Amino acid sequence: MKLPHRPHRAARRLSGYDPCTERYAEVYYNRPDVQKALHANVTKLPYKWTACSETLNRNWNDTEASVLPIYREMLAAGLRVWVFSGDVDSVVPVTATRYALAQLKLATKVAWYPWYVKKQVGGWTEVYEGLTFATVRGAGHEVPLFKPRAALQLFRSFLKGEPLPKS
Repeated sequence: MKLPHRPHRAARRLSGYDPCTERYAEVYYNRPDVQKALHANVTKLPYKWTACSETLNRNWNDTEASVLPIYREMLAAGLRVWVFSGDVDSVVPVTATRYALAQLKLATKVAWYPWYVKKQVGGWTEVYEGLTFATVRGAGHEVPLFKPRAALQLFRSFLKGEPLPKS
């Protein structure tokens, strides 16, 4: 069997995941016509847009190191908060998210249960007072990229104000 000229295309066909997606975004968002249409980079920054940059992230001194204060504000305002995480996310693992959410000390309303997408387990969820946490089975850091159907179900349930399906 002859391998394709571009191995990433074979991986994309087999898994539905294209490892070059980030590169496509970087090329696209650095195009002058795209930046003009988005009214982006109007100050003509001397560096290119990147999906991730340790150099740029180190210069952010105007934000908290954690989103927990933001969650507290949103909960205090009575907003519904949903947090989700791919269960194979190597950037922000489920365990780390659970430890962080535990710091909020929210009462559990509905204990862990599996939620479903088209008769298959989409992940697990737990509902707290004002906040829902859901995992997405088999998804990495960018859930919609890895599991678009599951991501759509999360989004639909959130918008409808409904719990994730139990069957």
